Amino acid sequence: MSDLPLHDTANEPGDHVPQNSQLMQLRDEAAAAADSPDLRERVREWTARALHDKRLTLEDMRAIVGAVTEGVNSGLSARGGELKAGLKQAVSGLDDAFGSAAQAASYTIREAVEQGRAFKDNELKTSLEELRDLEARFVDTLRQTARQSGGVLKDELDQLAGHMKVTGTRTGEQVREALGEFAAGIRSSAAAGRAGLGESATAAGEKLSQIASGVLAAVSDSLKRQSERLRS
Repeated sequence: MSDLPLHDTANEPGDHVPQNSQLMQLRDEAAAAADSPDLRERVREWTARALHDKRLTLEDMRAIVGAVTEGVNSGLSARGGELKAGLKQAVSGLDDAFGSAAQAASYTIREAVEQGRAFKDNELKTSLEELRDLEARFVDTLRQTARQSGGVLKDELDQLAGHMKVTGTRTGEQVREALGEFAAGIRSSAAAGRAGLGESATAAGEKLSQIASGVLAAVSDSLKRQSERLRS
């Protein structure tokens, strides 16, 4: 499937990760706007721009989170601003953008399923699992960025990541909502397909029903496992 919601390309060549010039621009913009009251919205817009027409890869997340937090830290350090408040806004903006990207990815998967697109073995299940795990990967990315940082930035990022693990994230909310809508849409499509069948379309209807059955089982498993992950 060409538009997986999340894929680790750490050791793969390609143009998925934003270019260095784009990351530098992102870092500079975050530094310049670090004490702006609308930092959250700006970070959301910048991140959405960096992800435009790209798959949301794990390397994207790492690179973007690193550039934004480094920029906010640099800007506030230079101007004597409060790092805690600025980082909270910036991380919230990242959370908003990644959540929207996850929802868009779910629409892509749903459209492919509704069109009866063929999937390779376990491909659909893998896509849904990647969506389900996006929240945990976002929090893990914050923790990794903290480990690679130092001083106050490390401490603040650690605290933010710990708080998000307990309270959840906007990304997680979007994923749960998207998976729920996805399941409802597939049920509706399957029902409509069966209702509109003629005798000559029996095979197509059976195929849609089989697809829907497999998708719904995968979605149910994803929602259950995500709930268990949040409670752990």
